[in-house]
Amino acid sequence: MKRVLVFFVLSLAIPASADTQAKFEECGWLVLRDDALVPQPDGRLQPSDPKPLPAPPELAKAAYCLRDTMMSYVGDERVIKLGLPLVIRSGDREGVLEADPTVLFDYHKVGDRYLPGKAPEVK
Repeated sequence: MKRVLVFFVLSLAIPASADTQAKFEECGWLVLRDDALVPQPDGRLQPSDPKPLPAPPELAKAAYCLRDTMMSYVGDERVIKLGLPLVIRSGDREGVLEADPTVLFDYHKVGDRYLPGKAPEVK
């Protein structure tokens, strides 16, 4: 019983932010071009790094990050505070973080572009 208790106490001593930065992170902006959102890479945009974030381009409708994991990081909130959804991709999985559920990321992915609305149903 003492070992379990000691382990429990030690695990509480480890800061929650011990792994606050992604091992791999390539981010950028999804900007509006010809009625679709297309990626515009930006090496300065690294939400999991505590350094200041760059301002989004004028036509940005979302930010995106390709990561080694689908994990969200504390710094992701900084992107959300810019008023933009954050699309997180890892392999073939994708998720969207949004601050205001009344303003939804209403796009579907086709290749490397995002088209408005839901993806057409496959029959």
